[in-house]
Amino acid sequence: MKKSLKFSSKTTLAYLCLGIFLTASIVPAQAQVAKRDHRTKEKSKTRNHKTNRAPENDVAIDDSRSNFLVTNPPRSTQEDVDKWNRIVTKMQGIEGFDPRHNTIGRPPAEKNWPSAAGWKNNWIPLNDQKQVCCGKLENFKTYDGRGAEMDWNFFVLPNDEFSFLITEALPFREETVFMSDSGWHKNERGLFQLEAEVTPDQSLRQNVFFPRRTTVIIDTVESLFGPPRIIKREKKSNDPIIGLEGRELCFYGPWIREWFHHHRPEIHPSEMIWWRERKGYYMMLIQDDSNRFDDSGDFDLDGSPSNWKPWAEPPLTAQFKIAFEANPIESGLPQKMDIRETYNRFVVTKDDPNAFADSDNGASHTLVVNNKRLLVVNEEQENDEDLGVKFVDITERADGTIQGYLQITTKVGGPDLAGDEGYHVIYVSSSKMPIVRTVRDHRTD
Repeated sequence: MKKSLKFSSKTTLAYLCLGIFLTASIVPAQAQVAKRDHRTKEKSKTRNHKTNRAPENDVAIDDSRSNFLVTNPPRSTQEDVDKWNRIVTKMQGIEGFDPRHNTIGRPPAEKNWPSAAGWKNNWIPLNDQKQVCCGKLENFKTYDGRGAEMDWNFFVLPNDEFSFLITEALPFREETVFMSDSGWHKNERGLFQLEAEVTPDQSLRQNVFFPRRTTVIIDTVESLFGPPRIIKREKKSNDPIIGLEGRELCFYGPWIREWFHHHRPEIHPSEMIWWRERKGYYMMLIQDDSNRFDDSGDFDLDGSPSNWKPWAEPPLTAQFKIAFEANPIESGLPQKMDIRETYNRFVVTKDDPNAFADSDNGASHTLVVNNKRLLVVNEEQENDEDLGVKFVDITERADGTIQGYLQITTKVGGPDLAGDEGYHVIYVSSSKMPIVRTVRDHRTD
């Protein structure tokens, strides 16, 4: 019995030593794997930051290098809530703004007319700040002017929030012999329309949203006797279908009255355009290519301050603030937004560190409020520094819902005013769109 007991003790001791050895070998390996998986993005099955491609997955993925953390956000004031609701219900869920050059002052832009009118102050500001106009796009046309110029002309019936852009211009309405036969725009119901106009670079003329209108020449040929001859020649417009006609769009730029067209109101040049889709948003920043508003020599500067800048002097900067809301107790969190490029030319955001700065590092960004992940935003454009992405104006409503904005900043335009005109068209998909709770009114007079 004693011999058997001695053998059992040795066996127990051997198993105990083996257990200690295995534990010492395995535990550090587990810790090492956890550390690598947490900090090294290239080892995880999430986004590859080198190729800038996001995984094809409907579930929001948090692969940010660091999150944007908010603890105990301030309570939403009534002004905060009213502004948020106004942006969602009247402005397609986005506030567009130029943080660099929103103030244009009062100097008018001049034009030399080949008539007795001569040089005239043709584009006259109605306000010293650039303005937003949102409303129904009732008609879209392109105008082929002289040389390489081709204008986008949007005929807009402003919603009730922006009807002042027409009514406050009415006192200036007039007609003289030197003016055009084409004056103020009206729709079929006799309501005044506002025109938004911009001349994009020629490389953007063929696009899926606002394609160029072409004119087709149709000849009627007779060849009964002798060689064929044209007996009738007709010009017919080959207008493509504009899917956005009848939809609500927003425009941003100088709010002016144009003398030649009876002082009709316009947003001209309309440097920003945006609209809401069923599951996302489109945003455009366009540098005007007419070369009428980007040089001091284009303006009547009598009495202007020395630091005044032309309306469209490059580079142009755009900040698009997309409204969002999230209740921390709701299901389906975090929400997800993906940013993609549609068209781009001379995007120069990378030249301005303040413009391309993000809320956190990397190309994916997560908003965390009181330890709850609410929103993940993935940048999917080719160059990370083409956009600055931030979460701004985060507040908490009385019912606990968090409201705020995803702010996207971009800049376009090179120093050559006759060749470096830029544009940036981006699309942001959203897993949850804010609900529009009010009906738009489009009465303007």
